[in-house]
Amino acid sequence: MRARRTPRWRLLTWVFLAFNLAMPLWLVVALDAAREGCAGELCRGADDPEWLVGAWLVIVCWLAGAVLLGIAWFVTHRTERPRRRPHSGWHRH
Repeated sequence: MRARRTPRWRLLTWVFLAFNLAMPLWLVVALDAAREGCAGELCRGADDPEWLVGAWLVIVCWLAGAVLLGIAWFVTHRTERPRRRPHSGWHRH
């Protein structure tokens, strides 16, 4: 049998990675959508409270989700332990 070259990742690992890849995409899309609202005007940029609230909301959701998924990942992590051999009845002292 061939040895595996790539590590076997758990489903929760993939969910954690997908979440952390989707969140910056959501942040960029949300900021771009907010910027489109001021197409003909001079945008106020970072001084606009609506932009700041929206950006911080996405960042707080990102942080909370990453923490919760990280805790779930660690709690469900199974450590690999060597298997014990069955007791043969003979003892060496």
